[in-house]
Amino acid sequence: SSVPASQTKAAQAVVEQFTWIAFYFVSLFAASAILPIFARRAISTYRLDRADSRWSGIFRFHDAPWYYLLSGVDFPEEEQPDLVFISAIVEVAKEAVLYVGVLDVFYFDSDGQLDRLILQNVSRRPLARDKASTQVEGAGKERFYPIDGDYFVLRYSEAVTLNVQYVKLTA
Repeated sequence: SSVPASQTKAAQAVVEQFTWIAFYFVSLFAASAILPIFARRAISTYRLDRADSRWSGIFRFHDAPWYYLLSGVDFPEEEQPDLVFISAIVEVAKEAVLYVGVLDVFYFDSDGQLDRLILQNVSRRPLARDKASTQVEGAGKERFYPIDGDYFVLRYSEAVTLNVQYVKLTA
């Protein structure tokens, strides 16, 4: 209403209930920040998003295929891989180079696409120097050159091919 008296009365009612109004908005913001964390944790803990779960149609993050591929979480609990090896061919100075290492972490871009892989214990070898498959097996380790450093950042956009190998360590 444009009547000043009713506007004053409405403003006074808001001032009297300010604590409850502030509590409402603060609790709304807090819940919107905290509830998704707990929901995601519950979905992962109870494995509701795994490919073989009856609830995967609801809880599986269908826009995140790289997450399931690179983390290996779709395996049964007792068969979860301990390590994920990555082999990637990258073109360096117009020459194909094979990089092999243990996946440490991976990142996505703002569109949800795979952006980069962080690898450890990385070795490389130029594919041009590859031996013919008829030669003696077991001589392959010498063909790889270790890369110094703790972490190797592989940009997915630069990879020509990507191979994922899951390793389960035995006691």
